[in-house]
Amino acid sequence: MLNQERKEDIIYLIRYLQKLIDKDFDKRLSEYDLTGQQGRILFFTANKVREGIDVHQNDIENEFHLSKSTVSGLVKRMEKKKIITIDKQHPYAIIKPTDNGYSIICHLRKERQESVNKLIEGFKEEDKKRMCENIIKLIENMEGGNS
Repeated sequence: MLNQERKEDIIYLIRYLQKLIDKDFDKRLSEYDLTGQQGRILFFTANKVREGIDVHQNDIENEFHLSKSTVSGLVKRMEKKKIITIDKQHPYAIIKPTDNGYSIICHLRKERQESVNKLIEGFKEEDKKRMCENIIKLIENMEGGNS
């Protein structure tokens, strides 16, 4: 529950909102017996494959700033659940979503729109646009742009 005493603390509010978004994502993934991290890896892998880019375990390590052993465990569990395949015929194993993995992605993309709709419910179009611009500005500020 939102701490009313901290409603002026922008860092707290951003973290709290992220927590609610993650909780919603985790709930949707739990229907497929997946964790949030496995879901993010599945989407990352599918997006790279769609771009024609081979995905290796070290790509996942670098993208998510995870250790080799953590990614190894995640990938093995995902393979066991038949949502990815690992082609070990190459010098570096290539990771790809299975048909089941793509099916999950398809369902989650539809559900993601439900989450977005819930998040922005009650906002006018110009307010949504301004909100996105403001969030981008926050990101740029923290990345060191325009300083």
